Amino acid sequence: MPSPHENHSGSDDGPVDDPDAGKDLGHLVPTMSVGWTAPPSFNLDPNGGTGSGQSVSAVADSGPILFDGPTVRATENTLLAQGRNAISDYETLRARVDAAVHAPDFWGPKHPGSPIAAMNTGSATPNTGYYQSKEDRDNGDQETLAQIGEEFARHIAPAMQKALAMQSNSFQLLGNFIAMINNSGQSYGRVDRASRFPEPPGPVTSGA
Repeated sequence: MPSPHENHSGSDDGPVDDPDAGKDLGHLVPTMSVGWTAPPSFNLDPNGGTGSGQSVSAVADSGPILFDGPTVRATENTLLAQGRNAISDYETLRARVDAAVHAPDFWGPKHPGSPIAAMNTGSATPNTGYYQSKEDRDNGDQETLAQIGEEFARHIAPAMQKALAMQSNSFQLLGNFIAMINNSGQSYGRVDRASRFPEPPGPVTSGA
């Protein structure tokens, strides 16, 4: 049965090189929070930049504009609440990843405190001609596991940091989207406040 995972490297020989192995990508992982305790009022002017395009005197008829303010506000509040929950979970995960990345023995045991003795021939047995003590054998096993843990950490640490960086980018996009929703409400409010009947084109006279 063919594998569902495709190899695009053009070769099945050996592992794929990891260019980020051993790197600390913590600078890509920001702390995050929600800046709004409540969305700004639609009665405020929109907080946008001033346009630099050419002004036009003729404006196409847009037709009726339908704006359901309560529904837009409810949607905005829902997105803000979900954003707060998601960022709270992100901050918890970010702290755990940071602790794992900077813990020297998180992925394996520490290196043995004492050097591993070479095969000792001073008390050689008749059958083998050499022996190692149980402590030396345990130290050897611990050293092997420590090296495996270090090598795994070189790859998994930057991978976790990159995953957090992608999450933070998605939250930033969500924040921009919520701000656009609020800006649309404020833009409608500004247009609504500025909507007035034009002045009469000439003197107003009453019929006799």
